[in-house]
Order: sequence, then structure tokens, then C-alpha cells
Amino acid sequence: MIFRGRFEHTIDPKGRVNVPAPFRERLQETGQESFFITNYSGCLYVFAAEDWARIEERAALVPTTDRRMNTFVRFFVGGAVEAVPDKQGRILIPPSLRNYAGLEKEVVIQGMPNRFEVWSLARWQEELGRFEAEVKDDPEFAKEISALGI
Repeated sequence: MIFRGRFEHTIDPKGRVNVPAPFRERLQETGQESFFITNYSGCLYVFAAEDWARIEERAALVPTTDRRMNTFVRFFVGGAVEAVPDKQGRILIPPSLRNYAGLEKEVVIQGMPNRFEVWSLARWQEELGRFEAEVKDDPEFAKEISALGI
């Protein structure tokens, strides 16, 4: 499921944040009722339930002897919670995930090809600044972008 767009919202003291209407509509179009939220890369990744089920299926195939991947699965899958939007279109983000992502008040909800991400506004601005500094004059990165047809 593809989520497009970037939205700024606030998270309330109880940890609820509005899911952008286009994202809720995408979920409803597929007949799904919930999202799965997990921690990764300094923000939260939010997947539609069907996409999350595929991730869990693949994670179940990780050999128990692969210590590094098992640690990742513990972190990524073990940190996940299911969230059903309420009547106002909000999802509840538990304290452990809010703490991980540094979510306090202002958040950015960023659409991605197979998920959306929830960032603290401050971390999002840092991430954009870091990205712009890294790729400003990088001809190799320009080639990678060109390969996407952009």
C-alpha cells in the first residue's frame, strides 16, 4: 500500500495523533481496519495490517542461529503494536514508542511507498538537513536518483 504526502500534526498528551485523511482512506479502500506501529531509524514506521503480516511471515523465516538478524527482529517486531483509528481518525502511540522517536508535541507524518513514518518535527528537520548536506554535490547519488527516472 502506497502512502503519499507529508503532514504536520500534533500529538496530544495521551499519545494520540491524527492519521492524515488520505492515509485512512487508503486503508479503508482495502477493507483493512488497523495499522501496526514499530520503531526504527529514529522514527516510527506505520504499516497497514496486511503489509505487516507479510513482514512477520518473512521475519519468521530468520534462522535462529543468525544472532544479528534475530536481534533486529526482536527490536522491530517485538516493538510493534496494533493501532485502530478511533472515530476522529486518531491512533494511540504507546509511551515506549513515543519515547523512542522523541515524540512530544509537533510531529511530521511522512508517506512512503509501503508505509508511513511518524517523526518528531525536530528530528525530521535534522534528517532533512543531514540528507541535503550529504548529497549536495554527490554525482554518484545524482546517478542513483536518475536511475529512478527522476
